[in-house]
Amino acid sequence: MPAGVSDPVLGGIAFGSIKLAGYCFAAYMNLLRYQRSPTHWFRIGVTRTLIGLAFGYPYFNWATSACQSLAFMLGLIPIRIIEWLLLIVLFYDRKLKNPPQALGVAVVGTIWSFALDLPATIGFFVVGGFWIC
Repeated sequence: MPAGVSDPVLGGIAFGSIKLAGYCFAAYMNLLRYQRSPTHWFRIGVTRTLIGLAFGYPYFNWATSACQSLAFMLGLIPIRIIEWLLLIVLFYDRKLKNPPQALGVAVVGTIWSFALDLPATIGFFVVGGFWIC
């Protein structure tokens, strides 16, 4: 029996919107950490969301059979660290003048990405629909 709204497109929009909101918050906090004017947080959040799509969608399609496995989640760790480092180079520290700080922010960002997966996935299923047997 179906539950939820049962619209996968809206489910994807819900997932992306939750991730976008979380990444905008992270962008704002990172602007403060890097002592930059916190005026471009939305643009940075959108960019982080698009980077996540560019890296995550191919990985998901490549590893779709193992999507529920621990190996899939462990494979996301280096991908997400690279995504966050790319964002840091684009917006916060173009020349990586402080590599330990950049790596620390990338690790915290990776943890944040995993934390956002739970509400985003719940949003996807509530709006996108799921089956209850």
